[in-house]
Amino acid sequence: MQPYVFTPSLLALLIANTCYASSAETLPDGSAKSDLERITVTATRKEALDTDLAMSVHGISEEELQMDNGQHVAESLNSISGVLIDQLSGGQGHKTSIRMPMNTSGYYLFLQDNVPLQSAAFFNHNALWWSSFNSNVGRMEVLKGAGTALYGSGAVAATVNILTKPVVEQTETAMDVVLGQEQYGKVQISHSNKLSNTQGIRASASYVTNEGWRDHTASQRAEINLRHEYELTANERLITSFTASDLEQEMAASLNDDQIENDRTNSGLSEEVLASDPLRKTQYMRLTTQWDQMNEDSYYSVIPYLRHRTNDYTATWNKNMPRVQSTVNTVGLLALANFVHTADNETTVGVDFEYTEGDQLSYQPLDFTTTGWGADTFVKGEKFYDDTTSYTSISPYLQHKRTLTKNLDLTLGVRYDYAKYEFTNHLGVYGDIGHGKISLEDRDDDFSHLSPKASLNYHLSENTSTYFRYANSFRLPTAGSLYHLTTKDSEVAEPVDPETSDTYEIGYKGNFDNITFDAALYFMDVDDGIVHAYNDQGQRYLTNATRVLHKGIELSTLWVINDELNLSVAYSKSKHEFDEHDDYSGNEMRMAPDYIANVRLRYLPSYLEGFSSQVELQSVGEYWMDDANSTDPDTGLERKDDGYSIVNLKARYQLNSQLSFNARILNLTDKVYAQGGEYRYGKNSWSPGAPRTAYMGMSYQW
Repeated sequence: MQPYVFTPSLLALLIANTCYASSAETLPDGSAKSDLERITVTATRKEALDTDLAMSVHGISEEELQMDNGQHVAESLNSISGVLIDQLSGGQGHKTSIRMPMNTSGYYLFLQDNVPLQSAAFFNHNALWWSSFNSNVGRMEVLKGAGTALYGSGAVAATVNILTKPVVEQTETAMDVVLGQEQYGKVQISHSNKLSNTQGIRASASYVTNEGWRDHTASQRAEINLRHEYELTANERLITSFTASDLEQEMAASLNDDQIENDRTNSGLSEEVLASDPLRKTQYMRLTTQWDQMNEDSYYSVIPYLRHRTNDYTATWNKNMPRVQSTVNTVGLLALANFVHTADNETTVGVDFEYTEGDQLSYQPLDFTTTGWGADTFVKGEKFYDDTTSYTSISPYLQHKRTLTKNLDLTLGVRYDYAKYEFTNHLGVYGDIGHGKISLEDRDDDFSHLSPKASLNYHLSENTSTYFRYANSFRLPTAGSLYHLTTKDSEVAEPVDPETSDTYEIGYKGNFDNITFDAALYFMDVDDGIVHAYNDQGQRYLTNATRVLHKGIELSTLWVINDELNLSVAYSKSKHEFDEHDDYSGNEMRMAPDYIANVRLRYLPSYLEGFSSQVELQSVGEYWMDDANSTDPDTGLERKDDGYSIVNLKARYQLNSQLSFNARILNLTDKVYAQGGEYRYGKNSWSPGAPRTAYMGMSYQW
């Protein structure tokens, strides 16, 4: 395979438009607007000024997305303080670290246009690959910490919202083409048109292909996004959107010490596994209709939605390489009403409903005999699980905001979540079915949780505010963790309570003529952690048995130095430690960086109108590689990874109103680094960071 080879000539020194400011705008000539007001919609589902909200919520503007022109959401989201998205193996997948260690657990709520991308009962850490990032994205927002009363299971550490572009007033058609090393190619086309004074459409589509810089990491993805807007009356509208995508991706694994040192492009898979060509295939479709009515003293919103996804893959981490297939279908409804009582007092009431049915199948695709410890023979066609889980949830909530004094606001909220699982086993046999698997009889489980919220927001001046916030949240166990058990597990499998969290946060926000500044200090107590415990027979079972403390500080600033230079800095320092645990009390959690930093300097030369360039520093601090915080007996050194720092270079040239060019080089110095490292099962496991990679593109609009 021969990669595309080129040296982007457009790239020069730079930095970014606000790394976090949601609506700090860029003028057509590329200069930054001095009015740095920031508007967000994620917290309340309607536009609100950032300084009016007692929470840490930041966004990525459309102008910054154009500059980043990322092939993955991580390239933009990582510019927000305290946010680290790890792109896995150069593909479309990701791990997330927001007020948490790098992890794949359900502590995050992923949305598109305010609607969840997936069901909490079938959480997948890669959920952002189902968003319309590649075909239609106008903004991205991150609400850090527990969600507001509008959000339930999963909104523990953060809520990430991908917002699509609306219909434009003037007919517009655009096509973007991006080429990169490792035979990366992306074609994106969109068309927006007003059909009448009251109706308009936007249609967007994209196709992305990539051979990958590591062996067996090629991927291809097709996506379409359709949006129809209908103004029913002067204060009433209907927005209908449809999203569909199809992803096929080769699978790779982590590397051992020898591979990370001498063969970083290795797939991490044995020749035996590679011979079966393990792939991941996922299809996704979602249809939503949002009805909004905005009156002088009230606001109503109703969003019914349908969602379908498949996720089929080979479990390459198991010696026998079982195939896993799943289909999840959802019908849901989000409804709220907001009433303004007096000038600044308002109440929001709402209810969320979801019914999801998930079919899950795991089977042996070929005859296979393993060797060594635990050797076993697997016969083609054997099933390890074959079941259907129905999930029903209903969640009413109430939120009230009241002005206590001229400058002080109080917000109180409460949400009640009830969820029921109905498990149906299609295997027809129960108990120990061999190969270390347990098959459960049909059963039902239900969970409930009450989440209180409270905050105070004090306006120090017209452009500054400080706040205190408390929010309780939770996460449910997934269907897989409840019902797909091994012989290490107890067949009794007693129900567990939801894992709960309490977030305490104080913050400051300032929007001045040429600079914005944010600071947040948080403490998050995650209790009733869902972990494995063991009975007298040595069998394990799920139980609520740990308490973990997360605390840190987050700082963000955007400084418009002059018409040609602006600087943004996003920095967070945190500590994540076990407070109650049978083995690790007092220890720091693994893969929890000491700090995360992003610095962007942007240069917009006055002598070259339409040109902007940016240099970006992404830095991640050291972290423990295991929860035991152990020491290597051979070297006497602590099992810590030093983290990494890389530099990216980006540029964009708006030649005229129709034609623009863009280019970027990621990891400019070609630094050799590990994106993540763990010590588990007696050995190190590494995720290598990508080498220097260049991209160049063109956008034409008519």
